[in-house]
Amino acid sequence: MNRLFFLSFLLLLSLGCETPQQVITPTFPTHSEQINLNRIKMITKSEAVHSESKEEKKPLAKEPGVSVDYSENKIPFIQLDLFFEDAGISIIEEIIAGTILDHHIIVLNQKGEIIAKQPVNFQAYEILETKTEVMRNKVIVGESKKPVKVNSTTPETKISREAIERQYTDRDTVPQVLEILDGKVPNPGEYISIYLELTFVNPHLEPNCESYFGNCFGAKQKFFEDVTLRNRRELDILRNRYVEGEVAQFPNLTPTEQSEFKTNIKSKIDSTNGLYGPKHGFTKFYFREWNLVSSPRYFRIVSVNKNGKQLSQEERHEDKKQSDDSNGNSKSEDDSHSIFDSPTHSKHKKRTIPTP
Repeated sequence: MNRLFFLSFLLLLSLGCETPQQVITPTFPTHSEQINLNRIKMITKSEAVHSESKEEKKPLAKEPGVSVDYSENKIPFIQLDLFFEDAGISIIEEIIAGTILDHHIIVLNQKGEIIAKQPVNFQAYEILETKTEVMRNKVIVGESKKPVKVNSTTPETKISREAIERQYTDRDTVPQVLEILDGKVPNPGEYISIYLELTFVNPHLEPNCESYFGNCFGAKQKFFEDVTLRNRRELDILRNRYVEGEVAQFPNLTPTEQSEFKTNIKSKIDSTNGLYGPKHGFTKFYFREWNLVSSPRYFRIVSVNKNGKQLSQEERHEDKKQSDDSNGNSKSEDDSHSIFDSPTHSKHKKRTIPTP
């Protein structure tokens, strides 16, 4: 009896209550990926080869070793690969798109001193080189009135080059050559740490796709169109240089360009808010700048190699002394050069000083 009374009371209570109106919440594109800075790593060549294989991947070494080598220009460097699989950000593609405005790989010695700092480098194009060998035949007609073909002894070779733009995914490894500053070459057995710094601009919120005719990234493309066009122009110039056989790097944004593009993006966001938003009117864009720092990874210096042989401790001290002595003279001359310079470049030619 008590149970019947209780059920009747609940029925009366439910009939007496008004049904609340449904609240419509605007929908925005959701991003399933999150940036995981722990997944951005510098790895050795052996680890890079293994990461590209289809076999079961092994965990990265806890104490990887790396060697310091010298280029033909006598510049010390360390060669590693940038790896960012499952990091939630395709670094190279974001650099080209203009959302990563600034980027540097930084190397510290075990004293905490910076021994190398340079932007992320990447091969923008792959060169497809086609060689065509043309053999010209001579046709001679003799008394028999039948043609006789005589092969030419000097075939002509034609070479054509085509630059194909590389598309990077987060599973690609990107080789990096890190030039070590003068007098900062670490000794074998010492440890270095390497990490990546990024300035990433990502406006918030993304609009409803229906307001941009189904293009969910319409507003974002509008904000970054100036820096994207700049990068595309530089890539077109780079393509022509590659076809001509030159080795060149993608020119990164200067500090002045970074500042100008940030101001431009902010201005476009301010003009877009409330003008081109979705029909429901809930979208508002915010300028967001993230200064990201990846987790450092530590490497042990295995050896220091020059001219194909390992340098002894005494040779390293002598080499460092010569570097310090020449450093003062080099500051007074405009003789800056890079590891990418040819060893026959005019900057590296021997200079003859006449003596009385």
